[in-house]
Amino acid sequence: MSAFFKIATMADRLGFRSLVARGASLAYRDKSFEVDAQGRWINRQPEATFVSPSLHTATYSEVVNSVLGYWAWDYRPVAGDTVIDVGAGIGEDTVVFSRIVGPKGRVVSIEAHPATFECLQQTIKGSGLTNVTAVNCAITDRDGEISISSGPNHVMNSVLGNDGDVSVPSRTLDSLADELGIGEVALLKMNIEGAEKLAVQGFDRLAPRVRHAAISCHDFVAIHFGGADHFYTKEQVRAALEARGFVIRERPESPVSWVRDYLYASR
Repeated sequence: MSAFFKIATMADRLGFRSLVARGASLAYRDKSFEVDAQGRWINRQPEATFVSPSLHTATYSEVVNSVLGYWAWDYRPVAGDTVIDVGAGIGEDTVVFSRIVGPKGRVVSIEAHPATFECLQQTIKGSGLTNVTAVNCAITDRDGEISISSGPNHVMNSVLGNDGDVSVPSRTLDSLADELGIGEVALLKMNIEGAEKLAVQGFDRLAPRVRHAAISCHDFVAIHFGGADHFYTKEQVRAALEARGFVIRERPESPVSWVRDYLYASR
């Protein structure tokens, strides 16, 4: 983390976001930053616009490298593919997937938390993406409603545990795929803070049409960060994927704890 980012983060937390945006625009000449009427951080650059509830200075190339290094490690989407992005957050990965699959491809971008979903919508709009379907719901093992937490770090909001304070629609991948008319899926990406163990129980009908999946399991949260036992998900997810005919690859040699918990599935 750069010295500027540390100082900017501190100033942002103290309520000086507009001043931070001006300083960031001077520090990062290839990007411009501003704060919208809702207080959201806008990171605008030639290739994409990212809208976030928190400080965001990543370059588009950094986001691309992250997507290719993590989610596309086992399978890299190509033009015309359909990608499902479960746990899309503010839409960083969605932008990259959208650019890769092109106008003949499709990205279904799913985010549960309403405030984060609004950022996702603005990222899609600001980046000029026309091949993305954005859906505001949690992906679990049943249709209905579920509560999600609203923590200070939006990427850690979860439907697990007892601290959920926002009610959101809950859908299975099967029912959502039926509703949206999703056919063959080249890549299913999933990063939903432990709820992956629920989500993989709800795609019996869709699973045969999914060629590749990259799923972030969250054992590392319990092991390295003192998280609750419900973050132990890897073995449950592995069993569910194998029961649905997938072959699993892992990266046990990675020095990064969360990457060692990724499961890459293919058929």
